[in-house]
Amino acid sequence: MLLTEQNVQELILKGSQNKAVFVYFFADAPECQQATAAVKAAVAENNPYVSLAEADVTSAVGQAVAMQLGLRSVPALIVFSKGQPVDALEGDAVTNGVADLVKKYQPSEAELLVRAALEAEASGDLQTALTKAAAAYQAEPKKLEVKLIYARLCIKAKHCEKAHELLDNPGREEQNSQEYKDLVSALTLAEQAADSPELRKLKEDHEASPQDDALTCRYAAALSEAGKHKEALEMLYEILKQDLNKAEIKKTFIDILSTLSGDPLQKLYRGKLYALMY
Repeated sequence: MLLTEQNVQELILKGSQNKAVFVYFFADAPECQQATAAVKAAVAENNPYVSLAEADVTSAVGQAVAMQLGLRSVPALIVFSKGQPVDALEGDAVTNGVADLVKKYQPSEAELLVRAALEAEASGDLQTALTKAAAAYQAEPKKLEVKLIYARLCIKAKHCEKAHELLDNPGREEQNSQEYKDLVSALTLAEQAADSPELRKLKEDHEASPQDDALTCRYAAALSEAGKHKEALEMLYEILKQDLNKAEIKKTFIDILSTLSGDPLQKLYRGKLYALMY
């Protein structure tokens, strides 16, 4: 949108309170043609995170704003946030750098996935939240915020093995994070709660009667419910390797897999089952 005396306050000062406003200074001159095309291609009109305001420096308002910012030539691109200039490109740098500058002020793929995960969690869809958080972590595994959100969701879903994988061997930044310390405590409590007398009894009964498929399935289901998915799947897989025709064992194996959307264990053990079948 072109800057005018009527909208300059609305577009720059008010508009930049909630998202970055890219103010592009130009003139109807050959040296601005490439920059103009690059800026308009990089900042779409429907972009929810960045908006574009165009300032013709041959107009009174464009010239006045350019002078306030100390601009001496065009093309130029000034980024405003919270009413203040925070970034700038001038000359050929506008054409060459505008795409990267737009990326800087937009959320990354991982940030968008984390937002989707938190929205799904808030709506009660924990499985979708886990899937989105796993994808975010895969996109940016070194970003601590993403890692800790994924770990928290794993604990909430009783995926204790995956939570351990995420939280074990912390770096210095993690060790100094109160959120990390709280998650370690939460994981410890989750594991203590999972180690129930009923689960211990099922383990004893299974070890006493390892050929009892019905008992094995109950024990595997209890292990999975307690967050010990890998242990449950591995136990059932070893039986299926010996006899793939054990229908009850196979069904329990598949049922557990179906609860693990977003967990790498699902892909791993689904692949193992397909290898046995085909």
